[in-house]
Amino acid sequence: MLEGASKLRPTLRVIGNLLSTRCDAARLYHLCRELELPRVLLGLAGQVLDSAGTMQQPWSITVLTDLVAVTTGYFTSDFNQERSIARGSLEIFAEAARLFLALLPRLLAQPMDGERRLQQQSVVGFTLLCESMDGSCSSVAGPFYAGLCAEHHLLLDTLLQGASGSVKEAKTTQEQSERLADIFMAALASACSIPLGRGGCREAKKQVAQHVAQMLAETPQVLGQLLEKLVRPTCSLNGLKILYAACHVSQSLCHLLEMGPQVPGALAQLLKGEIPMPEPVRGQAQEATLHLLSLLTLQLQAPPPGLDVVALEAGELFTRSAIVSLVSAAGFLLTQLRQHGVAVDLGGEEATAALTNALTARAQLCLPPPLGTGLYDGLLFFLLELLAQEEGVGTWGFAGSELWDITWHRVAAALGLARGEPEMESETPRPGQPTPEPDWNLISPQGTLLFLNLALLVFTREPHLCLGQLAQPSSLTLATLRKLLSPDFLLHLTQTQAGEDGDPGLVPAVVLHTCQLLCFPFAVEVDEETLARMVEAASEAEIPAHLLQACCHHLPLPATELPLSLLCHLALRDERAAGQFVAVASEPAVTFLSSVLLGTHAQPTYQLLALLAQVARASSAHLPFLHGLLGGSDGAGQALSQLLGHPEPLVRAGSCSLVGNLLRHRLGLPGGLAGLLERLLELLGDPDGAVRRAAIFAVGNAAYQAGGLAQGLAQAMPCVVRLLGDPQARTRSNAASALGNLGRNSAELADVLIQNEVPRLLLHCACHDSQPAVREAALIALRALSRQPGIRQSRCPDPHRPARRGQVQGHGRAKGIPAAPGCCPQ
Repeated sequence: MLEGASKLRPTLRVIGNLLSTRCDAARLYHLCRELELPRVLLGLAGQVLDSAGTMQQPWSITVLTDLVAVTTGYFTSDFNQERSIARGSLEIFAEAARLFLALLPRLLAQPMDGERRLQQQSVVGFTLLCESMDGSCSSVAGPFYAGLCAEHHLLLDTLLQGASGSVKEAKTTQEQSERLADIFMAALASACSIPLGRGGCREAKKQVAQHVAQMLAETPQVLGQLLEKLVRPTCSLNGLKILYAACHVSQSLCHLLEMGPQVPGALAQLLKGEIPMPEPVRGQAQEATLHLLSLLTLQLQAPPPGLDVVALEAGELFTRSAIVSLVSAAGFLLTQLRQHGVAVDLGGEEATAALTNALTARAQLCLPPPLGTGLYDGLLFFLLELLAQEEGVGTWGFAGSELWDITWHRVAAALGLARGEPEMESETPRPGQPTPEPDWNLISPQGTLLFLNLALLVFTREPHLCLGQLAQPSSLTLATLRKLLSPDFLLHLTQTQAGEDGDPGLVPAVVLHTCQLLCFPFAVEVDEETLARMVEAASEAEIPAHLLQACCHHLPLPATELPLSLLCHLALRDERAAGQFVAVASEPAVTFLSSVLLGTHAQPTYQLLALLAQVARASSAHLPFLHGLLGGSDGAGQALSQLLGHPEPLVRAGSCSLVGNLLRHRLGLPGGLAGLLERLLELLGDPDGAVRRAAIFAVGNAAYQAGGLAQGLAQAMPCVVRLLGDPQARTRSNAASALGNLGRNSAELADVLIQNEVPRLLLHCACHDSQPAVREAALIALRALSRQPGIRQSRCPDPHRPARRGQVQGHGRAKGIPAAPGCCPQ
């Protein structure tokens, strides 16, 4: 037996040395597969533990220690992080982890290990296993941590007892006990600390943290011992990690820390850097302390303990530190303190310089910021608070500053749009290229919304300084806004909000805030050339297509008003926008659009009707889409008739406008016009001026396409004539054009036109109306009517005829009146 053990140890040492090189993951994996590792190692360890005779041998602990050491080397190997190394590698890794957990309590309970070497190696192995699990895929890490909490919670209790120093043996020196407590502390921190990113093991690790938090809350002595160790250089960082993870899931523990007498002093020492540690560890401990204080402030809705020292030291770290994550953590805490009324005295230039340096330097996180926030969230939060209070830099200076430009670059890089370093505008990804998943460690979903709030503030105060970026198709600003509306990004964003902790309103808020930024060109005074370039750039960036997809999949129906309005503005000024809208409108989109059209929310319905009117106006090629949306050639009339009778005036007006634009085309309403005519004629007398204006526009175009409906339109003559005196100039103009179309298309209506004194009334409008557009429309209509012999022969006696003839001819020469009317201008 001794001979076998003596031969085994050199072999284990060679294998361990090979694994520690981590030189070639594929070759090391194949070596382990050929040697059947770690199954053989764990099997041997189990056999040794099961054999009472073997455990009586003095070398048994040494062999077990070597077996655990090589197993630890296997756990830390790179091939456990990648499924591509070999088929089944992750499955073997998961099974080995399960077997190791089953052995670990027995390894820790061995009484014959006087120097505790086996305990130390076993706990170190568990620590490194947890670190490997945090970097592994969710299908492996999730079940591991779930099993740790459900089946091996006694192991967690053992680790907590060991970390607090509660377990001591007579033969162990003080130094050995402290070293062992440090190792247990590191293991417990690895088991419950929050991993970076949003991997699948987060929820499972929450369960571990909940168990630890419950144990700390129920055993004040253990909690007190753990708090005392915060000032020990060798374990303070891991102690902070444990408390930070536990406070995320336990408000009762937060209250205990708030009342703990030793907490303010310990945290103040850590913030000041008074505890002797290596420089990198000191920075990490300060960052963890700031995060813990921010978390306590958020959870308790009150400033943290030791407020004066906290505010002073956080301000010093914010302005003096060169570590990005530390500056961000300090900024996040300072903003929390400000919101609770704490005075934080930071000069504007000093704060701006700190923000610029932090956003320029490369960042590396020690811990994920509180409650799922990202690294840049704290910086953005602080900057938004600074600008909102008009402290420090003025908004004008900020909008034109280097910091504004760097902020956009950093956010774009975090969203997966650009590389981390500022780059040329032309290097941004072009539409259609695949884009990576956002780095939620850098900017969280909530931080994305925070950035949009910051952008809205700056755009609102200095729109003309910001809008130039929207007129450049290759600008990073436009590319970032496009990214925020893209289907892949919104899908990633939606996935982050799944589960009980998700915010269902976050994704709609991101979409609507992005739409607000894109609406600025239409909300402020912009010259036509610049506006045209902005619209063209938006179409090139496929903004119209993304808007429709965002409405279909990510917005509740009442919230679609703004993006539909933006779509309408784009389609009005660029036919490509209408084309993108039609191209994207597949079956899910058609279902969504139909629900908007026939829904109970008037504003989205009106905006969609206005958009569809622009689509109809843009090209006859869009008619099949419109007919399909409205229910086909047979159902279009029924759907439009229902909309024309809507109780809301703006929906009735939008419906008339859509019908009028459809009637610009010869086949705009195949088989549906006869059923709509009566409803349109009724709306000529609508009490709402906008409805009358849109209705006469539709009737005028119906008259242009009349065909066999002339007699039906003749019944509307008195109503149309009355509208020549409408208070709205556009309505009077449309009425004149409609009368011209009636006379142009049907000689049989001449008598009706004469009976209603249409020529005389049009002549009166042409001479006396206060609006040039109305006078011009009346002149065009008169010229069309004069082509009908019956009307031409009809003269109304007028003593001032020569003077009026001169007036009419003068208007015709000045305006270049065309020979005949056409479809009414809307």
